[in-house]
Amino acid sequence: MKILMLTWEYPPRVVGGISKVVYDLSGRLIKDGHEVTVVTFREGNAPYFEVDKGVNVYRVDNYMINSNNFIDWVLQLNFKMIAKARRNNK
Repeated sequence: MKILMLTWEYPPRVVGGISKVVYDLSGRLIKDGHEVTVVTFREGNAPYFEVDKGVNVYRVDNYMINSNNFIDWVLQLNFKMIAKARRNNK
């Protein structure tokens, strides 16, 4: 099965607990024979693409729109991650 995960945290970005959950879950799914792709936020100098223990990880920059709160920031990031996922699915 092909599985796509969209998340604002994936190592090396760790803010809360979602990073570890997505990392562990994607690793388990790879071990079970699935193809896993993660699209996430790019922070610092993390690569835009890497294969992390079998997981295809794509990182995107957020839009350069000033957001006043976390909800706006996540909404903007969601649009960017969806656009990346759609481009990779063609």
